[in-house]
Amino acid sequence: MKIPFHKPIFPNDTNLIIKESIDSGWVTTGPKVQEFEKQLCDYFQTEHVIAVNSGTAALHLALAAKGIGTGDKFIVPTYTFVASVEVGEYLGAEPVLVDSDPDTFNLNLPQVEEILFRDKNRKIKAIIPVHFGGQAVDMKRVYELAEKYDLFVLEDAAHAVEAVSNKGKVGDTGHAAAFSFYANKNITTGGEGGALATNDNILADKVRKLSLHGMSKDGWQRFESGGKWAYDVSDLGYKYNMTDIAASFGLEQLTHIDDWHKRRLEIVKLYNDGMSNIEGLILPKHTSGEVHAWHLYVIRIIPVMWKITRNELIEKINEREIGTSVHYIPVHMHSYYIRKYDYKPDDFPVAKSLSETVITLPLYPNMTNEQTQYIVSAIMELWHQYKA
Repeated sequence: MKIPFHKPIFPNDTNLIIKESIDSGWVTTGPKVQEFEKQLCDYFQTEHVIAVNSGTAALHLALAAKGIGTGDKFIVPTYTFVASVEVGEYLGAEPVLVDSDPDTFNLNLPQVEEILFRDKNRKIKAIIPVHFGGQAVDMKRVYELAEKYDLFVLEDAAHAVEAVSNKGKVGDTGHAAAFSFYANKNITTGGEGGALATNDNILADKVRKLSLHGMSKDGWQRFESGGKWAYDVSDLGYKYNMTDIAASFGLEQLTHIDDWHKRRLEIVKLYNDGMSNIEGLILPKHTSGEVHAWHLYVIRIIPVMWKITRNELIEKINEREIGTSVHYIPVHMHSYYIRKYDYKPDDFPVAKSLSETVITLPLYPNMTNEQTQYIVSAIMELWHQYKA
């Protein structure tokens, strides 16, 4: 049985999704993007959503719109995909990396508080909490710290489209939240896409301008029949807009989001029930936030309880035609950041340990119970074969 790590769900005839846009002759940013943004506002319970071409773009635009730049610093976990960090560096800001909570894999908030206390010159202007795997960060505490130290909070919600934190629905918890609709995310806009959600009118207007060359509002309509040909470029902007083709995929995906999340919960239960007796594994725990999006199902091995290494175990799982991944190699362990900031692997011991012991298993709504059981049985068999 061959089980890929991820398999996006599309209708048998994808032409039906994009037919209206194709027939209209309007395939770039237009009415479908506006409709997608409106539906995302309803879903996230937020005032504004700006649809863009990636989650990275959403993060970058939010920091740019807030004026984060050279001389500024921002707090971000090292245990994340590099996009969470590089977006600040694009603007000349310096990342202040923090270690992880060993249970949730989210950023270590006591360490954040200590760093902020030591920042006497108030160089730190923003914090990017990453909702790892779909488990929400303790946003009540984040916003307490943000208020105390005057920080802009930009949630990296790439994994967390369905998540609810202890402060409310992710996307409606405060300053801004960036979402990803990449091919392997819980919903996708056909391969690439993202969005920024915010209740801040000024921020929303600025991000919308910056996302399309810094043009005035509705500048995209300059090629439309009867549209406004005159436009103004008021800021140095970017080319981050979403297309109507992509938005059409997103609109169709949104109709399934609740059912797909329920299915994810069912698969998680099958995993938990099937592997709870494997002493050499630590299974993921839902310990923070009210609703877990379950974008990822990440297990940890306890190395001393296995005769083989984590990497060897991955190879054994892959030999059984089960796709796996590793989330993540910490930012501070990548060569660029080692060269630039002279990081050492042990600077962030929890993140280092996680990166050496985790395995991400397949988790997507069109997985069958049979496939899930096959994965459980394979790992159980490997445990009995290689336990120390």
